[in-house]
Amino acid sequence: MMGQPIRGDPDNLQNLNADMLAAFRAANYTGENIVVVGTGSVDHDAFVDQVNEAFGVIAKSAESDQANSDKCVYTPSLLMMRDDEMYNANVGVFFDAPSVNDEDFYQFQLLKHMIGDYHIQKNAEHLNDVGKQYNATHMLLGDLPDVTRQACHYFAYSDCGIWGSYLFGNEIFVRQMNWVGLAAPIHYGEYVTEVEVVRARNAYWNSLMKESSATAANTEIGRQMIQSGRRVPRSEVAKRISWADAGSIRQLSYQYFYDSEPSFTNWGPIQDTSSIGSYKYFKINTMTTVTNMHHSLQ
Repeated sequence: MMGQPIRGDPDNLQNLNADMLAAFRAANYTGENIVVVGTGSVDHDAFVDQVNEAFGVIAKSAESDQANSDKCVYTPSLLMMRDDEMYNANVGVFFDAPSVNDEDFYQFQLLKHMIGDYHIQKNAEHLNDVGKQYNATHMLLGDLPDVTRQACHYFAYSDCGIWGSYLFGNEIFVRQMNWVGLAAPIHYGEYVTEVEVVRARNAYWNSLMKESSATAANTEIGRQMIQSGRRVPRSEVAKRISWADAGSIRQLSYQYFYDSEPSFTNWGPIQDTSSIGSYKYFKINTMTTVTNMHHSLQ
């Protein structure tokens, strides 16, 4: 997933033909895989009639077995793509994470808000001291003046998930960007401030109230019906994250991040990391030696 084109392998795209597209449509565009959502002032009977008219001819299920239906198995790895013609480097550090239907799903959503997103023009412009940041990751990034972008992502599916950070900055900070992607989540397994949890919880609550468009509501409902088989109301989400505190986040981080095996993607002018070639120099930063300079990425 990490470091690969979102639209597929360019070599394969050149070989697509009409027969392959027709076979893909027959295998995947079936009634079992489609959810039609209507929100707002909708006449139920008229809506059902329109759906039957538009989708009534679609088969309920595929005649052949669906490809790639096996459960994903997470495998830690290093992916280095060196391109010295680029001005800046791209780094991805991601961990194995729970699925949408796991009991820890909403805790990981809260962790995503704890790490947050970093823009150098927004998060490091008016502070005299980066230590005044409430966010541990932003505090670390504030000491790296040429790391301009960081974003936390949580890609959760019905049977698997992946969680981590994308970072973008100057090539001289490639090693530090890999380390920053590890540092805060792993340290959360030892110590979490209540301030960070409350701030993230409030941000999460506010985000639940921002879905003002019908398109956003329909997309969210459709995704929940496909992945979980039911509509999860905002009140339930708010209640689930309201129970989180520093203690529960610390236990969660210790379970998933401490002594874990994350995956790393580096792309661009990455000579400082592409020459390492051994996973152990990345792996050792997932233990308490994350603060130890010996064999450390920092």
